Amino acid sequence: MTTATRLLFLVLVMLSFVPRVHAAAIDVYLLAGQSNMDGRGKTAELDAALKEPLAEVPIWYRQPLGDSGGWKPLAPGFSIPPGYKGELPGPTFGIELSFARALLAKQPKQRIALIKGSRGGTTIEQWGPGQPGKSDTQGECYRLYVDTITKSLAALKADGHTPTIRALLWHQGESNAKDTAEAYQAKLEKFIARIREDVGNPDLPVLVGEVIDNGERNSIRTAQKAIPDVVKNTVFVTVDGLTSSDKGTHFDTKSVIELGQRFAAALPKR
Repeated sequence: MTTATRLLFLVLVMLSFVPRVHAAAIDVYLLAGQSNMDGRGKTAELDAALKEPLAEVPIWYRQPLGDSGGWKPLAPGFSIPPGYKGELPGPTFGIELSFARALLAKQPKQRIALIKGSRGGTTIEQWGPGQPGKSDTQGECYRLYVDTITKSLAALKADGHTPTIRALLWHQGESNAKDTAEAYQAKLEKFIARIREDVGNPDLPVLVGEVIDNGERNSIRTAQKAIPDVVKNTVFVTVDGLTSSDKGTHFDTKSVIELGQRFAAALPKR
């Protein structure tokens, strides 16, 4: 073996033991719900800093009308507003932009990733977990979201990462405005119990965002506020003081940003 050949062999052996540079422990946050989780903030109204992609924060977005096509750098546009049939990123965004930045501000060295599944106009029945072991009894959104969680975590692991799901951020309820507080609360409790079971963490923190008070959702707001009293490791996130872009249904751009920050601030300390 010549000297050059020996040197090449040593280099190849050394390279085979070099760990993946980007492999890391990653805190994963789940984002699910209907339109105010999907987000109706307008990208065109963002300042330049928030329009910039965050290469260090991957997001996997998937819902029945479209998806990100796997992990992508966090940026505005992983949202599908009514009537939009174009490519993603689109013209709107959700709480993920400010939520991720707020987390990075508190823990700049911690890697995070977001798994977002949200669709406007969906009822909690469409997020229904159905019967254990019977996926055909599940709501379309629930079934798709659990599949998305499974696939996205597998992709992280395949890249050498160690993902840990830290919390679920939930914002839904507008489409169930006719439910009684008791009926909606029971459905939400069932959803929380099952998603915890399906991700393998019975104590997974769940943050429940409040729907806007338009005078017609009092039962839903009552149920949401009561959840921390009846389900352990849940947090109610108020929207007091936030404003709407359409007379009481969707948060405007400024309030979407504020809501993301409120979700970040509400996370239980570890």
